[in-house]
Amino acid sequence: MGLLLLCTSIMTKSFMELAPQQESPSTDIVSEHTEFQSHMPYMGLSLNALTVQQEKLVTLIASGMTIAAAGRGAGYASAQSAREASLRPAVQQALQYFREQMREEVKFERQNAHLMYMDAYQASATATEMKNTVDSLVKLHGLSQPDTAVQVNVNMNATSKQLERLSDEELLEIAGKNTAYLEPKSD
Repeated sequence: MGLLLLCTSIMTKSFMELAPQQESPSTDIVSEHTEFQSHMPYMGLSLNALTVQQEKLVTLIASGMTIAAAGRGAGYASAQSAREASLRPAVQQALQYFREQMREEVKFERQNAHLMYMDAYQASATATEMKNTVDSLVKLHGLSQPDTAVQVNVNMNATSKQLERLSDEELLEIAGKNTAYLEPKSD
């Protein structure tokens, strides 16, 4: 009996020494579940309207995973069963809520872009980097004027050397203009 008591005492001591080092694996699940449950009233759903598995499915789909991948992550037996679960009205309502939350969180506007460009300008090491930043700011604020130069595209089987040898009249004919086009007009 003394030996049994000694072994029990050693095992208890070893267990007590190891216990603080190990975290309870259910704490993460409980906190995820608690976090999800805290959103339920805002979703228009009653507490426990979804199973923990459905909550996990909603969380994974809302994070950007496909339904099949989210189903595997949530422990569904097949992609079909995950799809069926994702089509339930309560799950759809929860997904809609999280999508709306994402939309509200991601508000990147012109002012944000402007501030980022200004930071890039301040951090520029060369004149070229500064010029590129200024060009981007000009485009961002719509300050650049569109190029109004007329471009003529001619499709023909001629090389640049052959075109160089043509007279002005022949070039105007190819461009669809007459020779009076080059003459200044008096108003």
